Amino acid sequence: MSALIRTFALVACAAVLAVPAFAGGDDYDAMNDTEGKGPAYFGFVRDTRGSPVSDAQVILRPKKGEPVTLKSNVLGLYRSHLDKAIPPEEVEISCGKTGYRQSGVLRRPGADKDMHIETNCTLQRL
Repeated sequence: MSALIRTFALVACAAVLAVPAFAGGDDYDAMNDTEGKGPAYFGFVRDTRGSPVSDAQVILRPKKGEPVTLKSNVLGLYRSHLDKAIPPEEVEISCGKTGYRQSGVLRRPGADKDMHIETNCTLQRL
């Protein structure tokens, strides 16, 4: 019986090791995210306790032009681009989900603020 358990354990470990793992649980490669697009807008949607909120709607709304609507992933992460002609300071970011209301938005300043704009949303459960 112990040989069967060991065999099962080895097979299970091999299956786990065959799946690539990414830091933070996501395959986003920000260093290679340059395909001639504008700045990378990214961040997390969390609840007031700090837990990730998946499938939250995130809207990147420039003063001029069409808004971009996306969803947060299982980690609460979202990311997208807008046209590089749109200045980041002219983009408002909001988030929401049924059963929640937006309670805060925090744009974090960065050293390369013109290329990577991190904005985190906080949602409060109703």
